[in-house]
Amino acid sequence: MKRFLVVTVLAFAMPLLAFAQAANKSSSSKAEDEIMKIEDQWVQSRAAKDPTVTKDLLTDDYLGGTPTGQAQTKQQFIDGVTAGTLFAGKAEQTDRKVRIYGDTAVSTGFVTGNAGGDKVRYIRVYVKRNNKWRLVAAQGTRVTEGSQ
Repeated sequence: MKRFLVVTVLAFAMPLLAFAQAANKSSSSKAEDEIMKIEDQWVQSRAAKDPTVTKDLLTDDYLGGTPTGQAQTKQQFIDGVTAGTLFAGKAEQTDRKVRIYGDTAVSTGFVTGNAGGDKVRYIRVYVKRNNKWRLVAAQGTRVTEGSQ
């Protein structure tokens, strides 16, 4: 009788657990898609030297690190976009991954195509504030041949 009860409980519980995991995966997938779309818009706006997306996306307390190791504020980043020194021209993002941790997202990958043709490995940290994803920190590291 105990065995029957355990099997019955498991038979009802397993579909519920699977449904809960699917719902959570769907939520994460939606957030991942949102971050990917934001990053596409951001890279395109930088190529066009249009700081509008950057002004809206970066938090006021944004912390950045350039491929040359310099610390960077929001205003410094905006100035770089306007001047066209940050990935001017057509940029390509590859090996992209987004991981969601509640209201925090971490995005990684490569971007290629700035004025010098450099390849940069990046990591970006987003937080969801007022139901909108905002970039709070980013680090880019220039990649040389053989160090990928």
